[in-house]
Amino acid sequence: MILTHARRRIHRRHPLPIRRGLAAMGLVLALALLVGTFAIATGGRATQSRRHDLHHQSVALLESAIRTAQTLGDELESDLRLPVDEDAGVWIDVKVITSSEPPNQIEATLVRNNRPGMSIRRLQRGNS
Repeated sequence: MILTHARRRIHRRHPLPIRRGLAAMGLVLALALLVGTFAIATGGRATQSRRHDLHHQSVALLESAIRTAQTLGDELESDLRLPVDEDAGVWIDVKVITSSEPPNQIEATLVRNNRPGMSIRRLQRGNS
């Protein structure tokens, strides 16, 4: 009878640490999944916010180029190239879009490495 009692004690002690280990591992995996999901969501929001800011900066830069071209008034007959960053190969092409009925429009295009990017158009205003 002592042998039987000793065997039961050995069998009872052995499975408990394995169960605790599996439970701990499951808890660690669930926590890692939660932290990973939070990190991905936060990183995605930061990336989207950065893109939004860059878009608004580009629009402001293009509008500034159009305002610069509007100061020339009627003198702006040919295309105008305004450098933004010569080392990086970035500039703005500004041109007048003529139409049959006044006023004409001015188009500004952001160019990087000889590839046109974002463009905006605004009505042309004179110097007066």
